[in-house]
Amino acid sequence: MTDVNLTLGELELLIDGLSGDVDLVWVLIHLGVRSNPPPAPVWAPVASDLQDAFASLRKLTSLGLIRVGRIEHTDGGPPGRLAPLRHIAEDMDSVVSRVEAAVRTACAEEDWAYSCWVVNTDDGNVIASAALDRKTHG
Repeated sequence: MTDVNLTLGELELLIDGLSGDVDLVWVLIHLGVRSNPPPAPVWAPVASDLQDAFASLRKLTSLGLIRVGRIEHTDGGPPGRLAPLRHIAEDMDSVVSRVEAAVRTACAEEDWAYSCWVVNTDDGNVIASAALDRKTHG
């Protein structure tokens, strides 16, 4: 599965996924939707930004390279603390709805930045490892 037609941003997202779950901010950065640092201190994605990002996430999901969803503490405790986590894959329409609502009602980046998380599948890790090897060894 090394001949999949992915953009450089999609490959960067998969490479980042080698080290764990990737939050929405880094999804947007890797896909070229947002710069790092953001162009303005209170930057938030607009509807077209989210459409572009979710087009790539749908593509990667349909190829079986990622799962998209949320994270939750495995001990059932509250968010906002260090504790063991697990990724919960969700239907893309549910994720899109949650992200759009979070962006629409956000007062600060933290209000939407962690509204979805991406995790590589085993196939995604294979593609990412090959891309990283090409990147580091030319």
